[in-house]
Amino acid sequence: MQMEAYAKINLTLDVTGRDERGYHLLSSVFAEISLSDTVTLTPGGMGISMSCSDPNLPTDGRNLCVKAANALLDGLSLPQRDFHIDLVKRIPSCAGLGGGSSDAAAVLQLLCRHFGISPQDDRVQSIALSVGADVPFFLRGGVCLAEGVGERLTRLPPMENYVILLAKTKEWASTPEIYRLYDALPAPQSLETPRFLAALQEKRDITPYVSNHLTAAAATVCPSVLRLKKQLRSAGALAAEMSGSGSAVYGLFREEEAARNAMKIIDADFCEICRFV
Repeated sequence: MQMEAYAKINLTLDVTGRDERGYHLLSSVFAEISLSDTVTLTPGGMGISMSCSDPNLPTDGRNLCVKAANALLDGLSLPQRDFHIDLVKRIPSCAGLGGGSSDAAAVLQLLCRHFGISPQDDRVQSIALSVGADVPFFLRGGVCLAEGVGERLTRLPPMENYVILLAKTKEWASTPEIYRLYDALPAPQSLETPRFLAALQEKRDITPYVSNHLTAAAATVCPSVLRLKKQLRSAGALAAEMSGSGSAVYGLFREEEAARNAMKIIDADFCEICRFV
């Protein structure tokens, strides 16, 4: 069994507060894009084993794919316990594109297919959230408003057919560090997600409201984020922003030719043309 595990970008990301556990609360528009990993699940072997095309990624219990498989098998007391996961990586790590969470969601969906379980089963959704805050989104895909820590999802209308150019350098910082730096910023930022949603509902241009509260914090340790945003806008992007906690930056273009022309002048180690799924 095989399926594609698609990346996402955050078209908005507002930090709206904290819950009683200290976790940051978000209001963010997630959009699935065409860049993907390939996940293959094969029954057999001994327990959960894994192979990966990227030798830098762990293939033991530290990998979210393995965590997801064990969580579902244990959580639902499923009888068959032996599966091999093969992962072909194309989504860069430490990018804010949700690759690890998407891969984990793909494993959950493939296991659900094998056992005849709906991925929308409340038990599966709960297990997905226990694996990672973004995993429930990838069980649903498309375009969603994510609230809370990312677990409250509301389906949104499909996006216009923008062409997306992704760019990423080798600079990165962990998500906890980015949030720590965000907390040290002097003043709260305005909330753009409500304006984005209004524009989407009214079929107006959404690009003025593309935003990310974490960008300023990430730029203190990953200054290339701001450079890439500036380069993308100078190259004709209608909007350019960092995804998630970074360090990938995306630009929205109307035409693929414009995105390809921009690719030629972007100084980045990773650059790829994508579309919304």
